[in-house]
This record gives sequence, C-alpha cells and structure tokens, in this order.
Amino acid sequence: MRLIYDLDHTLVDSSHRQATLPNGNLDLAHWVENSTPDKVAQDTLLPLATVAKRNMGRCEVIACTARVMGPADYDFLLDHGLLFDRILSRPEGVQTPDAQLKTALLWADAMDLGKSFYRYARESLVFDDNENVNITLTSFGFRCYNAISINKELSA
Repeated sequence: MRLIYDLDHTLVDSSHRQATLPNGNLDLAHWVENSTPDKVAQDTLLPLATVAKRNMGRCEVIACTARVMGPADYDFLLDHGLLFDRILSRPEGVQTPDAQLKTALLWADAMDLGKSFYRYARESLVFDDNENVNITLTSFGFRCYNAISINKELSA
C-alpha cells in the first residue's frame, strides 16, 4: 500500500501565507513572496499529519505537492518528523494546473518504479484538499479522500 499526501491544507496549515486572485485562483506571486524561511517556520501541522507520521516506516508514504519546494520547506518537514519516502513537487517555473501536474508527477513516479500507472493507482490512497485533483486521480483508479473533511473529523 502506498499513501500519497498533499501538503498544503492536507498536512500543513500554510494559510497565513496564501492569497487568492479575484477569480479565486491562488496568487502564486504572493505565495512565492511569502515563502521565506521565517514565514514557512510559522506553518503548523494539521491533524492528518499525525496519521501520516504513524504510517511512516510501516508502508510507503509519499508527499505530492503543487508547491515549489525550497530549503525551508524541507527543513520544516524534517523538523516536524514528516520523513517521506519521496517528495514529488512542482518544478520551478512550471505553471501547470494542480490536477494535471500531480497526474504527471505520479505517472513519472510509477514509471521510475517500473509499474504501470494503472497498477500504481490501484496500490495507492491519496489524501488531497483539492477536489479537482481528487476527481482527476479517481478517473485513473486512485482511491482519493478529501483531506479537509478528514481534518475536520480528526479535530472534533
């Protein structure tokens, strides 16, 4: 079994450094500007992070995030005990929508493991807050769970 977790709004509360554009999309320029080490250090863990940490070492646990990872992001994960088997993230300068990006990242991971994408999907559970990501990945055979709902249940 492979567990695949998004980071923002799934395991990590980074909402203090996010802003949206008038059309509702994430303001990427604001995000990049607020991805300083000091601001990343102010991120906090969400309840699902405890579940992810419990499974680390028991099965394959992967982070698949649409954020561009910088040194402060890796330090945050390490400092909080989120020791993933692999971290799949957005390459610098790539503006692909999240669902397409994550599909491509997971496809490449499957190929690196020598597995068909269909088999990789059947062996995986995905936890993500983005409904478009969940719908897209479900269409390929992934079992996807809404992280927002799970975090609400775990914090109740």
